[in-house]
Amino acid sequence: MTGLRFDGKRALVTGAANGIGAAVARRLTAGGAEVIGLDLEDCAGCASAIRFDLTDLDGLPDALPSGPVDILVNAAGLPPRPGAEVRVLTVNWFGLSAVTAAMRARMPPGGAIVNVASKAGARWRENAGQVARLMALPDAAALPAFVAAEAIDLVRSYDLSKEAVVTFTKRLTGDLIDLGLRANCVSPAAIETRILGDFEAAFGVRASRGVALTRRAGLPEEVAEVIAFLAHPASGWVKGVDVATDGGLTAQLDVEALALP
Repeated sequence: MTGLRFDGKRALVTGAANGIGAAVARRLTAGGAEVIGLDLEDCAGCASAIRFDLTDLDGLPDALPSGPVDILVNAAGLPPRPGAEVRVLTVNWFGLSAVTAAMRARMPPGGAIVNVASKAGARWRENAGQVARLMALPDAAALPAFVAAEAIDLVRSYDLSKEAVVTFTKRLTGDLIDLGLRANCVSPAAIETRILGDFEAAFGVRASRGVALTRRAGLPEEVAEVIAFLAHPASGWVKGVDVATDGGLTAQLDVEALALP
């Protein structure tokens, strides 16, 4: 997939300053795309950068780039941290959905949306009721009451935010087909980024066992290659898919759960 080209394409990548988002920005730029990065920090690998905090949803419409965008990669996200439940859900769910809603109207036919979910969102079917209640909230201002009423702690806030991303990606698919657009998402497990320690602290054994099963954490560049494929016309018949980009963790846990020989 390293040979995929994006000449003439314009991409918006959120969370483009670090981690997976930065790797995606570098990969698309290397492939010839004009990359606009949106992040709290400057994006070194982007043609232009928008410094913006995705908790400021009211200011988002004015911050987004004008003109058409062929590729949208929603990579911005916060890890689970004590006391940050509302902030995590604001950025990881409301921010992502708001950027998508604003940009999809500016995407020409053939455009692709790739959302960064997580292995932590794998139980979206089991938790569909709570996911639906989150997605039905009128705005992020309703989150403090929702978090309190549903007794959402730091781990659950992150898991729920990513369950919503997977669900949202699938829900988008039917609407986008008639527009000539498509959406997919990737679900990485542990990735070597500066926030890996936050996940290890929050998830404990769940995180350490995952790394033990895959023998190492993944690299941002490995996830970026999958995202690049999903953003490229070569994957045009791939729509509404959640790609487990986790070094075989999902496969091993599936075998274990089914007690397969």
